[in-house]
Amino acid sequence: MAVQLHPATAAMLRNFRYDHLPAALQEVSRPFHDLAHQLAETLSGPEVTKSLDDLWAAKNWAVVTASTAALEGAVSSPAAPEIGDVVLYRLTAGDVAHINPWRKDFHQNGSADSRTGFIGHIGNFVQEGDVFPAVVVRVHAESTVTCNLRVLLDGSDTWWATSRAEGDELGCWTRKDGV
Repeated sequence: MAVQLHPATAAMLRNFRYDHLPAALQEVSRPFHDLAHQLAETLSGPEVTKSLDDLWAAKNWAVVTASTAALEGAVSSPAAPEIGDVVLYRLTAGDVAHINPWRKDFHQNGSADSRTGFIGHIGNFVQEGDVFPAVVVRVHAESTVTCNLRVLLDGSDTWWATSRAEGDELGCWTRKDGV
């Protein structure tokens, strides 16, 4: 039979929440939460609140220990890029399918030879997997950092790559220095 919780005991149980912690620390904190609720629901008296207080202190030390161990073993991730940073972008087949027709059209219509001052998509044709420098023009704060990029093609124009993540795959950006 469950006991009626004293207000002080109910207040102490709120200290055992763990949903705000990162997943690894939740695993450390969860057993303390479960034990605290088991004790509060089966025992009564002022000693329950005192035992919960001591259990809460033990839980905090366990979480601090796990957090410190994780920080010591973790490789620090590089800071998110900032607007104006230059990164490297790897073209996708979809990017190539848009860029090359622009350039082909400019040459086929004689604009390249007309010397009229018309500025078009002049430059070398691109291939899937080509890597070009790109200027970060916007950084989105999401679970993984994505950026809008102005890709500097080998020619007079640029390519607009939006919401691109960091990585080694096609359609992703990497840092120039390999970090």
